[in-house]
Amino acid sequence: MSVKRYDLIVIGSGPAGIAALEAAREAGAGRVAVIEAADRLGGECPNTGCVPTKALLRTAEVMELARRAGEFGLEIPEIRLDFAGAMRRKDRIVDSLTSGGRLEGYLESLRAELVRGRATFVSRDGIEVSGQTYEADRIVIAAGSETVTPPVEGLAEAGYLTHAEILSVERVPESLLIIGGGPIGIEFAHLFAVFGSRVELVEIAPRLVPREDEELAAVVEYSFRKRGIGLHLASRAAAVRRDGGQAVVQVMPVAGGEARELSGEMLLVAAGKRPALRGLRVEKADIELDGRGAPVLNEYLQTTNPAVYVAGDAAGQMMYTHVAHDQGYVAGINAIQGNEERSDLSVIPRVIFCRPEIASVGLTEKEAGERGHDVIVGRGAYSGVGKGLVTGQQDGLVKLVADRRDGKLLGGHILGEAASELIHEIALAMKAGLPYTAIAGLTHAYPTFAEAVGVAAYGMVE
Repeated sequence: MSVKRYDLIVIGSGPAGIAALEAAREAGAGRVAVIEAADRLGGECPNTGCVPTKALLRTAEVMELARRAGEFGLEIPEIRLDFAGAMRRKDRIVDSLTSGGRLEGYLESLRAELVRGRATFVSRDGIEVSGQTYEADRIVIAAGSETVTPPVEGLAEAGYLTHAEILSVERVPESLLIIGGGPIGIEFAHLFAVFGSRVELVEIAPRLVPREDEELAAVVEYSFRKRGIGLHLASRAAAVRRDGGQAVVQVMPVAGGEARELSGEMLLVAAGKRPALRGLRVEKADIELDGRGAPVLNEYLQTTNPAVYVAGDAAGQMMYTHVAHDQGYVAGINAIQGNEERSDLSVIPRVIFCRPEIASVGLTEKEAGERGHDVIVGRGAYSGVGKGLVTGQQDGLVKLVADRRDGKLLGGHILGEAASELIHEIALAMKAGLPYTAIAGLTHAYPTFAEAVGVAAYGMVE
């Protein structure tokens, strides 16, 4: 076969890949191609990640609210989960985004050639797919991420579910074991606990969501235990076996001590994700990886091969869809016009969609102190604002972190209803370099949860 040559090849059709293609077209790219190995275009988020997960979490949210109907003067005789119906709704939402040739048609509108198959590098500028070689002046890797499988004895033999596979189960398990207490693990723990499963979660760190603010994490732990979710923190899964239809996990305290066994009908592994680069044979393109298996990148998302850029989860930095889109734009522009745009991850909101929601941006109180800031903290409780009272959502907290010397906001952390929406006021203030007094001086509408942001800021005024 003859070699096919392009100005740009993008590996992956998820948010980073599509954004890179759009940016490259705007920058004047000529002949471009997109390589995709999956059956559906769009990447993980709309197909097997955030979109279907949040669709099911919405069902859980409505179900929980219905159970509280009596508080609002309503009588609902029976609240019963139609799991098959919830799954059909989830599938319809996914299909509305990625089925029926929607994304294929969009690629055509961008005049991009779609190449189906698994890509592997064969040289610094060459990629092979199903025996055909493709070369390009510039390449953007947007191949996404893959589930990390922890080194647990017997795990492969016993079998387990990934976050993608559990979205296709046909029934709610009577019991569910989860390895991993990060965002993915606690979202599914919350989801299946609401649906009626007995849930046990094992996390090697001493607390849930170890990246998040300790104060908020403690509230989440309390909420989970109150729901009946078993938490086994500072513990590791040492071995897994099958006993009849049950997965049996041997759990060992990290500090040492007696092991115990947990059993469950289903086992979910949610121990994190890593860049999906192993099958690409990036070493053939002289692309160096760090000790975590992530590509070594400069501020322009350029690899050690100047012709290759990486964006999104494949970059191994902040694995969020909104970050993938932004990085895709940066990589696409730089690939065509030279290194003009820098990747800036200093102010990136992040959200965990359990109940209550957790939303954060910037540094935690502990991180700010470790970096030498003269830390000042403000708090605003949902119980102190009218919206919390009238909605019955009083379990919430806004926490702001700033430097006392110049008033600069360093971080914001919210636990509670609408946290995913409220965090953007704090993010905007940080992006604009505003001090906390700017938020304290802003009139927030009554009654809103946003008042708690103002209360937190006002509490910092000395």
